[in-house]
Amino acid sequence: MYTKSNKEIYRFKVYLEEEVEKDVDVEKEVEVEKEVDVEKTRKAEDGTEEKYIEKAKRKVKEKKLVKEKKKVKDKTEHTFVIMQPTRRQMEEADMEYSIEMSRCVKEGILTKAMLLNKYSDNGGIMSEAEAKDLASMYGRLSELQTEFTTWKINDKQKFNDKQKATVEEMASLRRSIAQTETNYSALLNHTADNKAQTRVIGWYLLSLSYLEDDGKLEPYFAGETYEEKKDFLYSLEEQENDLLALVYEKLTAFISFWYFSISAEREDFDNLAKDLEEGNL
Repeated sequence: MYTKSNKEIYRFKVYLEEEVEKDVDVEKEVEVEKEVDVEKTRKAEDGTEEKYIEKAKRKVKEKKLVKEKKKVKDKTEHTFVIMQPTRRQMEEADMEYSIEMSRCVKEGILTKAMLLNKYSDNGGIMSEAEAKDLASMYGRLSELQTEFTTWKINDKQKFNDKQKATVEEMASLRRSIAQTETNYSALLNHTADNKAQTRVIGWYLLSLSYLEDDGKLEPYFAGETYEEKKDFLYSLEEQENDLLALVYEKLTAFISFWYFSISAEREDFDNLAKDLEEGNL
């Protein structure tokens, strides 16, 4: 849920069917000592035999429900929480983006702006007007992101009117860019921007994902640094971890949605969760 201090982006539950050890009632025949009626024979005063009943303790067998540990299939509830990033984490994520962009450019991978300018100059599958519009949107988004990093805060209620307008414009630009790029995904998938964006979403995934256990939140991906967390993710994948297989798609979808939407509300995440459950995405 959203807390008053707005420290959580979203929380959700998953149910993993796994083999667990449980105390179950089992009907068993057990031997117990009980006081029972025992028929005996004795001689009467007239010399004849007579029968009589006497109480005596005997070991007898009877059916009884006993507790026994057994491995059974059961659905275990796991609560995941995506936390709001701190200012420090936002700055680190921005740095990861910049580092990845620089690395890609040094290796000769074009940025989207460079690629779009190339297509607008030489023609191609994208019209000149579309290429220029997309390049313009990326340029404006870059300006806003630079401004945003200078004053990012965790509590949205503290944004002034100008800051709120900037956040809304960034969200609008990201949606417009995503809609435009859908038609040209094959062209733009391998740009420096896309690789940097994938890395920063992965960084947030590893840094903001928590698992709640007995009311306490623990990072789901263990490690102090991004590289350590990434190694932990790889180890879970290599082990074919069932919980990771169940939750990874949801974590990625929620964090990507948050990254591109910025101002998404809980209802928006609930609708996304429903779409994921129904296979509509």
